[in-house]
Amino acid sequence: MESYMEYMVKKETTGKDKAIRAVCIIVIVAVVIAGLLLLQPILFVGALILGMLYRYLIYPMTDLEYEYMYCDKQITVSKIMAKEKRKDVATYDLEKMELLAPANSYRLAEYKNRDMTVVDYWSLDPSEEHVPYALIYEGKSKILLDLPADFVKIVQNNAPRKVFFD
Repeated sequence: MESYMEYMVKKETTGKDKAIRAVCIIVIVAVVIAGLLLLQPILFVGALILGMLYRYLIYPMTDLEYEYMYCDKQITVSKIMAKEKRKDVATYDLEKMELLAPANSYRLAEYKNRDMTVVDYWSLDPSEEHVPYALIYEGKSKILLDLPADFVKIVQNNAPRKVFFD
């Protein structure tokens, strides 16, 4: 019997994201004001193009949600940008997973000195209900996920020697 579960979490907006948004909006407003003062239609076109770039490129990259899905012994991570665009970013097979434990677990000590790529899909929410879990994948990657306890329990049922709650 296979298990299935989905979990979605909104990534906290960082100060860097807010600063990028503010700078973009200030630049667009400055170009519009310059167009009004100088009566230059090309500045209005430039402001329109900048506004479209902000709307379709900058804003979606600073408004993220992550969806974690467990199905057929795989964990799939999707990124949802500005509640409009959805992109599957990674799929992790339980057979290739070495360990899944809280990011502050002592079980990760043996992996500290390894040269691993760190991939961050954590919401950055510091509350106790959003504990980051570290997934060690093929000994090459450390993936940070924001998983609830019931999601981890389903994964543990299918890989009991690889999943820990401590």
